Amino acid sequence: MSQKVYTIKFTGPAGLGIKSIGQLFSKILIAHGLNLSDYSEYPSLVRGGHNTCQISFSQEKVYAPHHQVDFLFSIVPGHWSQHLNEFLPSTLIFSDEEVSQKDIKNGTFYFLPLKDLATKIGNPQVVNTISLGVASYLLNFDIEITKKIVSGFYKNFSELNIQAIQSGYDYAKTNFSKFKLNLTHKLGENNISFYEGNEAYSLGFLAGKGNFYCAYPMTPATSVLHLLASKQAVYPDLRVIHAEDEIGVANIAVGAAFAGSRAAVGTSGGGYALMNEAVSLCGISETGLVYYLVSRPGPATGIPTYTAQGDLLHAIYSGHGEFPKIVLAPGDVDESFEMGYQSLNLAAKIQTPVIVISDKFLGESNTSTQDLTKIKPVIDYGDIKNNPDNEFKRYQFTKTGISPRTLPGTKNGQFLANSYEHDEFGFSTEDALVAQKMFDKRILKNKLAIKLSPKANFFGDKSAKKLIISWGSTKGPILEALKNVKKASDYAFLQIKTVWPINPDIKKIIDGFKETIVIENNGTGQLVTVLKSQFDFNPSQVYLKYDGRPFFPEEIVKYLDIKN
Repeated sequence: MSQKVYTIKFTGPAGLGIKSIGQLFSKILIAHGLNLSDYSEYPSLVRGGHNTCQISFSQEKVYAPHHQVDFLFSIVPGHWSQHLNEFLPSTLIFSDEEVSQKDIKNGTFYFLPLKDLATKIGNPQVVNTISLGVASYLLNFDIEITKKIVSGFYKNFSELNIQAIQSGYDYAKTNFSKFKLNLTHKLGENNISFYEGNEAYSLGFLAGKGNFYCAYPMTPATSVLHLLASKQAVYPDLRVIHAEDEIGVANIAVGAAFAGSRAAVGTSGGGYALMNEAVSLCGISETGLVYYLVSRPGPATGIPTYTAQGDLLHAIYSGHGEFPKIVLAPGDVDESFEMGYQSLNLAAKIQTPVIVISDKFLGESNTSTQDLTKIKPVIDYGDIKNNPDNEFKRYQFTKTGISPRTLPGTKNGQFLANSYEHDEFGFSTEDALVAQKMFDKRILKNKLAIKLSPKANFFGDKSAKKLIISWGSTKGPILEALKNVKKASDYAFLQIKTVWPINPDIKKIIDGFKETIVIENNGTGQLVTVLKSQFDFNPSQVYLKYDGRPFFPEEIVKYLDIKN
């Protein structure tokens, strides 16, 4: 197979397994030694609407899904018509209807009798699996391997779906043989796996000895709650709680962290707004708790099943008053996994709230990578005193701002932890000198946070003419775009992983370039605001997208080629 990236897209209403067929297709890709990156869209409907799942794949690493598709399957007639701007002249469009070619500017339309084929099998629901059979033929997949994967995926309806795969495969062999690609595949054992960002974060949380997770369901963070809840039988120390609302979630978790749990909560922007008082409680009580914030477009309910990077400033400035907090932003599934355990280590070590900010695009998209379950990270439990003396000072003034802590039940380790300003023992105070000294102690933690938090990634050559700067889920589209931009050597890329506190070394990197281009999936350039607040920063260009959709590589290529 060449290094070309192919993109396939399945479309149809909710209830017909569009996401499921995408996941199944991805499993088949992995079995054939291919790398992938996918993206799904769905309205907030249980049935109906317009759902999509697109997967870009290649033998080489695919950092992000592409916008333009090579194969589109409209599981229900008409759904293809919403994607005309994604078609290439070579695109093949399949749907159960007769359509005049003059209605399509690009691509070629082909009738695929899904309903009739499903009726012959005896179940109208298998139209998605029949489409998968057609795709399997066109891409030269091994039919037996494909059937085995389908059988394992649909365990309760194995035989039915095997028939559907064979039906689609045979129909394509009879009617579409001229479109079959002569692709070679790496069959057998390989080291490739694929994960959603939320799934990767969950596995990182477990690898980091996370043992308490609390959440109220909120798209697009809900899948973490479901996955971790299902792991309780395998991890006997793990407790997962679905609380009554986000206020309850946050305060229950503060209590769990105080009691010694390696704890996290999960939510999206609206839920995190309700958690803000608890964030401040963590700040003054010096309780290390992780907040997994998976953003979607706001304000209010906004577009609840789509994506945005609009909560960065919300995370950084969350909670009232001034206190240290750490905000981490994973850019891909590997970093989602890493920050799952890094955030727990930082929360334990720095004793302050840690926010891991992701978004729907990263959280609910799959990318192929190594087997994350085999990674065993170093665990840091922080400065826990097991044998304190009888004058234990929980909030002792130190040179680093980090005071020793004890767990409930430790002899001589009792202390007060509440929302009031306090002295070294935890007793409430309004003394001006003590209040100032305690503020200074807490804010000292920022220095250690900068030292211990993930450093920025730098891609490219420092002699490049222009520096692209970004954070979070834009990483994949930018890296994929840089494969295809006309003058790729002109560009370097700085991905900021710890977006608060800002490491001063970032300014040194930026100052090495005459031109800087900031790319963000929001409408106000929030990273620009953050960088301007820390040092003199005036980007040459700012490229923003804020329509609820992620960046696609083609958009970034076009922007860079035209503007530069």
